Amino acid sequence: MTGIYRHLYIFYSFVFLLNIIYTFWKNETLYSVIGLLAMIMMVVAFPRAGRVFKILGIVLMAAGSFFFLSGSMTLGDIPGLFAGNVGLLLLLSMLPWMNSAVKAGRYNRLLKDLLEARVQTLGGLYGRSEATMVSLAAFLNLSSATISQDLLKEQLKKVDTKVRNSFVSMATLRGYSLALLWSPLEILLATSIFITGANYLEVLPWMLIIALLGFVIDTFTGRLLFGNIELPEKKGGSGASKKGRLKGFILALVLFLSTVVFLANVVNFEFLFAVTIAIFPFALLWSLVRKRYRSFWKIGVPTWKHHTNHLDNFIVLLLSLSFLTETLNASPYLELLQEPIIAYSDSPLVIMLLIQFGFLIMTLLGVHPLATMGIFGGVSGLLMEALPAVTLAVLLSSTAIATVPSAPYGLIVTITSVNFGMNPYKIVWKNLPYTLVCGFLGVAVSLTTLIIY
Repeated sequence: MTGIYRHLYIFYSFVFLLNIIYTFWKNETLYSVIGLLAMIMMVVAFPRAGRVFKILGIVLMAAGSFFFLSGSMTLGDIPGLFAGNVGLLLLLSMLPWMNSAVKAGRYNRLLKDLLEARVQTLGGLYGRSEATMVSLAAFLNLSSATISQDLLKEQLKKVDTKVRNSFVSMATLRGYSLALLWSPLEILLATSIFITGANYLEVLPWMLIIALLGFVIDTFTGRLLFGNIELPEKKGGSGASKKGRLKGFILALVLFLSTVVFLANVVNFEFLFAVTIAIFPFALLWSLVRKRYRSFWKIGVPTWKHHTNHLDNFIVLLLSLSFLTETLNASPYLELLQEPIIAYSDSPLVIMLLIQFGFLIMTLLGVHPLATMGIFGGVSGLLMEALPAVTLAVLLSSTAIATVPSAPYGLIVTITSVNFGMNPYKIVWKNLPYTLVCGFLGVAVSLTTLIIY
């Protein structure tokens, strides 16, 4: 079985290839085949999924089964019910290629240089740490968090342990979430655009506004909390080297965003597919331009295989979520879930707050925000009758991403908990005020978009 699991990427890649073919050739039989293979993926992945995701999968499948039996669907419809989120799994499978290009180009060393530049107080380091995370997490994703936490652990080894742990759990997790707000590689943002059909180019400026406001507010907070704590003098890296690599990194980010926008708006691909299809060619060309092709390939192939072989948690979550969403839309019980939305259809603020606190409460209960996003996606048609597509996309993505630093079972919180020996609920408690503020910023900006849209 171990040998079979090591080669699961071949089977998964075949399913993903069929999904790409379906994007260009809309054939119902092919869609059913994809759904049938997705069911096999679910069976293979379930035993290896984490306990939380197993429970989520069982709950979602049970709810979906109830809605299936209450509707008028037949057994022949079942395979197609699992095919809807295969595209999201394909995106998740492709993410390591971009990360590999960043590592091959040694941009992860840029993070080290920026963090080790001279600062005199912990408050000054807080702003620098958060700015570094926001700048680089868009491509490095979780790698930026683990690298920066290891560096900060070394840099702050003479600082009181409680102060150090508070500093790291706030600066790195919050900076990480601020990067996710606008990164096209973030699955929550991509899913919100997928659900609403909004244009990423229209959504992007609003997400950048939320990220900028969140950064300013949190940096000010960090200076107030840690500003008086002095740091031992630290020698920084080469300024010229830093500036050159930072310019190259920013240029690459702009080019990638431009590529995605071109594919989505000129070629007219769906945003999710545009991001997915752009990742590998862009990362490959980037490594060629940087003359890092061999390193890219040496790092990328094993990383991609390992990552794709271990998509178990997301397979269980996304495929069971697809089943729930499709059965819910065909169930008469959908009307019951629509009643609160209908009741407050003339009060956008109430709907927005319900969505914000829906994400927060479900996250604190251990439910992945992607699952909550899918539940809201099940009533997206009705939500878009009350809110424009751009407004809804901004609202869903910002309020979902705001919960990332406060998710007790989230990956970034778990990594921080292990790295520093902290109780995950203490990390949640430290970041809960930020989650609330960032969520309210998302609601406020969403309300502002109503003036335009």
